Amino acid sequence: MLNGIKNFLQMINDNWTTILVIFGLIAAIMKKLKAYAAKTEEEKIFIAKEQFTNTVLKLITDAEKDYENWTMAGELKRAQVIDAIYAKYPILSKAVNQKELLSFIDKEIDNALKTLRTVMEQNQIETSE
Repeated sequence: MLNGIKNFLQMINDNWTTILVIFGLIAAIMKKLKAYAAKTEEEKIFIAKEQFTNTVLKLITDAEKDYENWTMAGELKRAQVIDAIYAKYPILSKAVNQKELLSFIDKEIDNALKTLRTVMEQNQIETSE
């Protein structure tokens, strides 16, 4: 029995930094979960929409890169983005009103395209100077 206690204490002594890091990560995760649980439904929805907007912007950027040399490929890009969204968020396929959901996704795609064009124009201005 004393050997077991000795081995346990030796393990703690050898791995004390790892143990502290694990406890720190657990505490940080618990703090984040507690803060998220304390948010109102509106705040949670706002966070989800913001994440979705960022995801759509990344997917639009990827589609623009994939079809950079193609002309009139807007529908292909849109289809690629929508497929990627449904792959990333499979729960969306279970939404009752798919028409309304696609309308929301289209608006997000349009907003992401505007943002992407603005960023590209700013980059062109900065590189030309």
